[in-house]
Amino acid sequence: MKQSSPTAWLEVQLKATNALLKFCQEHNYKDPRMVHLEACKNALAEKKINMAIEEYKNIPLGGNGCFNDWWPEPVYEHETDEFAEAVFQALTERWSRLMSLSVEASNA
Repeated sequence: MKQSSPTAWLEVQLKATNALLKFCQEHNYKDPRMVHLEACKNALAEKKINMAIEEYKNIPLGGNGCFNDWWPEPVYEHETDEFAEAVFQALTERWSRLMSLSVEASNA
């Protein structure tokens, strides 16, 4: 059985990265690891999947002090605390899941 290319998901990875980056910027996320998210986006845009994977790996997820250990403040009239948090968590989860597809493919 033929394995998928590590770049097979490039377009959706770039869209998910852009969405997460935009949300974080609009909600004034000041985490220093934002530079890795920006670098991941740039690498994906340039189709440099290995560089994108390395930048993704520089953003820890899942525990206290990790990138997703943040509760964004609402910045728009329609947002509530719960909505802003749910959107951030959903964007982060989708981005991580899509990026992990390339990590898995590169390890195969």
